[in-house]
Formats: sequence, structure tokens, C-alpha cells
Amino acid sequence: MGNPVRGQTRRDTRRGRRKLAVLAAGAVGLAGALTAAAFLAPDRAAVAAPTYVPADPGQIVATVPPRDPSEVAARQALAAAPDRVELAVELARTDIERYRRLSDPRYLGRAQATLGRWWKLAEPPPDVLLLRATIEQAIHQFPEARADLDRLVQRRPDDAQAQLTRAVVATITADYAAARDSCRAVAPLAGPIVVATCEAPLDAIAGEADLAYARLTRLVGAGRSGDAGVRGWALTELAELAYMRGDTDAAAAHLAGALALDPDDAYARNLLADLLMATGRPADASRLLAGRDQIDSHLVRRAIAEHDRRGPDAARLVAAMRDRIAAAAERGDRVHLREEARFALAVDLDAARAVRIARDNWSVQKELADARLLAEAAVAAGDRDAAQPVIAWARATGVRDATLDRWLARLRPEVVR
Repeated sequence: MGNPVRGQTRRDTRRGRRKLAVLAAGAVGLAGALTAAAFLAPDRAAVAAPTYVPADPGQIVATVPPRDPSEVAARQALAAAPDRVELAVELARTDIERYRRLSDPRYLGRAQATLGRWWKLAEPPPDVLLLRATIEQAIHQFPEARADLDRLVQRRPDDAQAQLTRAVVATITADYAAARDSCRAVAPLAGPIVVATCEAPLDAIAGEADLAYARLTRLVGAGRSGDAGVRGWALTELAELAYMRGDTDAAAAHLAGALALDPDDAYARNLLADLLMATGRPADASRLLAGRDQIDSHLVRRAIAEHDRRGPDAARLVAAMRDRIAAAAERGDRVHLREEARFALAVDLDAARAVRIARDNWSVQKELADARLLAEAAVAAGDRDAAQPVIAWARATGVRDATLDRWLARLRPEVVR
């Protein structure tokens, strides 16, 4: 306590925490970056959404929140002195946090524009380098993000946020040794619960989910008065571990705890919705997400839930999702292949297309959620060979996951380890 570096670490950890665990969830959401191509016949081009023109010039088509006067003042100050990097960094951080909270990719674009003066520099200021890597990670430019983070930790090895973000990117791309190095580098800078939460998914992938769960449970129990952001992060990781172990009740309880700390935690809410759907409770998942359709990652899950239960909102929600997909296609976005494959499988019932998208996704990111999805799609398509990359990964890592093992057993019983 009283250590300013540690205090800053805890504040910053909340900004960068969401991809450490799955990162699904996430870690991190649909973010409005789906493409219509995944929802159309395989050989058809995406059709852009028609431009909507109100018939009444006085019609309100959107309501935006008032801008914070302090932010307005900061932007005015930056406009007057465009070389003030500290102002640009703070404004960009604010927009990145909005992106994480709202799953609105426009805030990433605004953050990048704010940093535009330094964006293409080979050696930008360290804080700009960190934010550039954060944005690159969010749009799945993982090689670029990793290069920036490697450069940054060489310059500032005691930058806890840089190390945590590097651990995220390394985990997503299956460089587990580098991820563990970064988690360990955080140990002198943050409390044990931060390090344990960083290392837990790595331990789990190595087949040690039980040990990781026991360790993290002890630390969470001993730190009930700790930082709410760190505690929420730890609870979502505990939920991931519990789900891996097949304990869906414990996973749901951990996620409920995370949402009690922060009801706007989109990642925890998505994880809980996924768990409810996986355990045959789509109506509960839909209720959990109701009223939050402005967030694309919530909308896509609720559309699937309503479709599964043949609910009264199914047609409206699926149509709304398709509209956003078309808008994303018009922008040329195709980032969240995981969600594209899932929608193709659950709503379009096109298992072959889901397999193709899931394999493309696996070539970009290799989290447990991606492995489960490819295995599930392969089962639905009756395509045993499609899951071979996941089978090889599971054998190489030693990962044990109740859901993945179940799918792999249906493909090839002999691969169950």
C-alpha cells in the first residue's frame, strides 16, 4: 500500500484486463466488426446496407450523451498545442475505455486519430507505443501489437500494463513462454492476485486447471477488501477455470459476483450468457442481455438465444444483427471471426461455412473458446479432419477442458486423453 507504482498498476490493469482469460470472451466482444459475407451464401458478395434518410427533417435518429466539459477543454487544448503528447495519450485512453465498455469500434478510430501525430513513428513515446499496441490488439493485428510490446518492455521492463498486455497477446497467439515471462515480470509491481490471475489461464492450458483454480480461490478469498477492478477480473478468470472443470454452478456464481461489482462488465455478462446457453437456458440468457442491444457482442448472443428458444424477439434481433453486419461489411471490417462462425452455426445452420470461418479464426487466434468452436463446428459438419489443428494443439499443450473433450470425443474417441 502507498506504492504509487502499484496503485497505478491496479488502475491500469482494469484497462487492459479483458483478454487475459480467454479473452471471449474475451475478453473481448463482437465490437461491430462482423461481415455480411459470413451470413450470405459462400460465393455471394456482401451487400451494403441502404442509407437511411429520414422523411421528417426533425426526426431524432440517435441520441448521444453530452460531452464531458473537461474532455472538451482537453481537446481544445490539444488543438491549440498539438505536440502535447500527454493530452493526446489521456484522451486516447478515455476513448479506448469507452470502446471496451460499449464495444463500439468507432472509439478505437477516434483514439488512433488522436494519436495520429505519433502513430507511424518507428519510436513513438512509450505511452503512445502502449496505446498503439492496445489498439492493434483490439483489431486483431497481433504481430504488430507484439512487436510494439516487445519494443516497449525492452525500454520499460517495469511497465506493468505493458507486461500484462504482452501476456494477453502472447496467450492469444499461443506463445505461452513469453506470456508467462510477462506475468512474472509483473510480480514486483503488483499484488499476488494480479500475478495469479495473469498466470491462471497459462496453467490451465498446460493441464493444471485444478491447481490454478485452488490458488486463485485462496487469493480472492483473502483479498475481499481489495481493488474492485482486480477482484472482478479474478472472478471472471475463476469462472473460466470452473467451466473448464465442468462446474457450471461455480462458474455462474463467480460471474454473478463479477457483475455485482460492475454491472456494466460486458465481458462477464457475455460469459454468463454463453454459460446459460450452453446449459440449455436460452431464455435466461436473453433476459440477462435484454435492454443492452446497443452493444454488438450482447446483441449477437441475444439473437442466438432468442433464435434457439423461438422467442418473440428472434426475428427482430436477427434482423438487427444482420443490419449491423451489413454496415460492418460496408466499412470493410472482418475482425471477430469467432462470432461470425458461431452465428453461422447457430442461426444459419450452415455447419460447412462455420467450419471454414472457424478455421480462419484459428489461424489468427488460439484461445480455448476458439478451440471449442472449431471442434463443435467440425462435429456439426461431420468433418473430422477440420478439427485436426485443435487436436494437435490439445495434445501439445496437455489442456483438459470438459467442453472441448466432449466435442473431440464425438469426432474421434481415441483422442480423448
